[in-house]
Amino acid sequence: MTERSGSPSNSHAAVSLRGISKIFDDVTAVDNVDLDIADGEFFALLGPSGCGKTTTLRMIAGLEIPSAGSLQIFGEEVGPLPPNKRPVNTVFQNYALFPHMSVEDNVAFGLRMRKVDKAETARRVAEAISLVRMGGMEARRPAQLSGGQQQRVALARALVNRPKVLLLDEPLAALDLKLRQEMQFELKQLQREVGITFVFVTHDQEEALALSDRIGVMDGGRLLQVGTPEEMYDAPVDRFVADFIGRSNFLHGTLENSTTVCLSNGDRINVPVVDSDVIAVGDAVQVSLRPERVMVCDPHEVPEGHARLQGRVATVTFLGNSIVYHVQLDWMTVVVETDHRPDLRRRAVDDDVALWWRDDAIAVVRP
Repeated sequence: MTERSGSPSNSHAAVSLRGISKIFDDVTAVDNVDLDIADGEFFALLGPSGCGKTTTLRMIAGLEIPSAGSLQIFGEEVGPLPPNKRPVNTVFQNYALFPHMSVEDNVAFGLRMRKVDKAETARRVAEAISLVRMGGMEARRPAQLSGGQQQRVALARALVNRPKVLLLDEPLAALDLKLRQEMQFELKQLQREVGITFVFVTHDQEEALALSDRIGVMDGGRLLQVGTPEEMYDAPVDRFVADFIGRSNFLHGTLENSTTVCLSNGDRINVPVVDSDVIAVGDAVQVSLRPERVMVCDPHEVPEGHARLQGRVATVTFLGNSIVYHVQLDWMTVVVETDHRPDLRRRAVDDDVALWWRDDAIAVVRP
């Protein structure tokens, strides 16, 4: 697993996993994961269905017991402890609200189970409801609320217990696109207000990029890479990460030296310095080239000193704020996305064009 800058040391971590694995019968759901999540951090576990992200979250919550490894929360070993002995709360995808209870009673439920003083319960419930902007709806039942309002109630119910870590298992997945985007903003604002650690599981890469301080990408039970959204997008370690976070073109080639790749068509291109500990000279590589970082122009207009690929426009797709071109080369198709602006020339099907990019606009990744 590759970890980028900004990772907390074990002694300053809110959540620390060391060699954590979970095996169900003969299936390894989580495989030897090492991870530190900082106090006050908004951290996203991102990956496709079945990658192990939800199982990892459930182990932090105490809903699954690790098969191996150490799991600490603020320095205390909690691996064998039940959920009620951990300083965490979980917000589930279906919200799990009690349909027969009012908003106020749903939020107060955990405090009443712990026999917190009535006056203290009332004060904390009012504070939590205000925090999620549900004031005036205390008497309503879940069926009388929208999906976004139900999510706010679930958040209030989790936060009223004052956890040190809030775990969120795809809490926005049931919402429509517009409401999901609105709730992303509200969730980030809420995390800043309460200042505690949020660990957020999602399969939606745009959601992870928009919300998180750092992201961990999982696949096949393994944690492949951890970094800031910018690091994950600009410097993925392998094709899976590059392809899962955003869209990319992949140019096949061989690493000739630390700054040169020979593409499969014979062209040589300059690349950012490649770490020899990760990829060796002579190794097969793929150059990740994001569609929005490819420039399209007439064949004679490529600036001097830049790599070029020549081809013909195969399709043009208008998306409102952008235009997507599929450009057919002799050896592959490259997807290009440009802004839709009056000052930019629009290309047509069958136009002969050249493609170029800045040297720092690409990443060399393992196949």
